[in-house]
Amino acid sequence: MSEHARIAWAGVDGRQQQMTEKIVHNAQRNRFEIFVDDALAGFAAYVPADGARDFDHTEVGAEFGGRGLAGKVVAAALADTEATGLSVIPTCSYVRKFVTKNAEHLAHIPAATRSAMGLPEPA
Repeated sequence: MSEHARIAWAGVDGRQQQMTEKIVHNAQRNRFEIFVDDALAGFAAYVPADGARDFDHTEVGAEFGGRGLAGKVVAAALADTEATGLSVIPTCSYVRKFVTKNAEHLAHIPAATRSAMGLPEPA
């Protein structure tokens, strides 16, 4: 199980409070999970495909919204997928938007998938 952790600061009633964010690849559930302190805050789910991970759903709990957690978990999920040598299929609209804004990931999407989804070519 791969894991990424970092310390974040959040304002509570004008005071700063230290919070720990941790991203874990939960391979048994086919998803990358992001935790704030010890609470599951969200995930990026995928379906294993032949030589690829088809990311089909990204979710962050309402109580954790506005912190950029979806972007963090998707970035970690894509980095892990690419490092493993697997292709990315961005079925989830959030992941598709993310790869469009972060063009370094486009090269890891099969050409036929990029074309079918109307995604730009990698630079």
